[in-house]
Amino acid sequence: MPAVFWMVIIWWAGYAIAFAAQIVRMGGPEGMPMSWPQALRFSFGSWMMWVPVTLGLYWLVRRSPIERGRILRSLAILLGASVLTVLLRGAYIYATSSVFQWFGHHPRPGFTEVLTSSLSYNFMLAWVVIGLAHALVFYQRSMERGQQIARLQAGLTTAKLEALRAQMNPHFLFNTLNSVAEMVHQDAELADRMLVSLSVLLQAGLSVDSVQFRTLSDEIELVNSYLMIEKVRLNDRLRVEWSVEAEALGVSVPALILQPLVENAVVHGISRRRAPGVLSISCELRGETLVVEVSNCVSPDGAAPHGSGIGLGSARSRLQLLYGARAAIQQCATESGRYLVRVTMPVEKHGAASLPGRSAA
Repeated sequence: MPAVFWMVIIWWAGYAIAFAAQIVRMGGPEGMPMSWPQALRFSFGSWMMWVPVTLGLYWLVRRSPIERGRILRSLAILLGASVLTVLLRGAYIYATSSVFQWFGHHPRPGFTEVLTSSLSYNFMLAWVVIGLAHALVFYQRSMERGQQIARLQAGLTTAKLEALRAQMNPHFLFNTLNSVAEMVHQDAELADRMLVSLSVLLQAGLSVDSVQFRTLSDEIELVNSYLMIEKVRLNDRLRVEWSVEAEALGVSVPALILQPLVENAVVHGISRRRAPGVLSISCELRGETLVVEVSNCVSPDGAAPHGSGIGLGSARSRLQLLYGARAAIQQCATESGRYLVRVTMPVEKHGAASLPGRSAA
């Protein structure tokens, strides 16, 4: 708004100076010659009154632009604003006639005549201002949309880098490869499945496409690849409980939004325990909202699994960019002594998705 404020002042000041130059050349009311000081006083007195009017019309256009879905309502509001502009302009000319000598040496006409003259001059000018305000508002929207897309792409890149960082973590990678080496001699099929799962994780992290959304079922398949590897590594120390509504599988969610939550729970909660731990993942629809909850047993000292905060922070930032206040991530300890992360976001459905085979592991 400050930039628009100064833009409006500079525009009308420049217009007033140009109008004053015309008065000096051609004369004022009734062709009376005017000096530059007289012309500037006359011109600024007339045109600078449009500064607050222009700012008011711009504010109205920002709140009620003429666009699909509310054309009649916006037209009615802006028509009323243009009529009010005519009234204000007429009242201003009528009240300041003795100060600026708008009518030269002629006596001031009646208010009705001044108002009629204001209607002929200022009604269309008000709509010119409204049109320019629309152009400025739509340009600002376009710029803001471009900036938001850039931020979303940066957020997606960050999420992918975080996913790749987690999978390329030497600890995770070496443990996975060591487990695969052991399983080759004991269970070749399981070793093959681990390599496939690792390949899926690395491919998701290395992918350079800019897809912002995937179905929840696709996100769950990626999480299952991660959990399959961790299940082999942690063995009986990790038990996973799924509770996913079939209707929720087709819901569109931000790409790589679920894995950071699960990874945080496993790395900073389950893996720190010697005793078996339960990781619970639930996804359900509550009206027009998708609720995803990931909970786990806390570490032996009872502390909540803070983790690095980067993955959850990135997820929170992306949700805010995509949905604003309609989405949120909450972290808390439950009454049963578990650590819970809850994500809520608006429902946006893609095509139907089949329920992938999952069971408590």
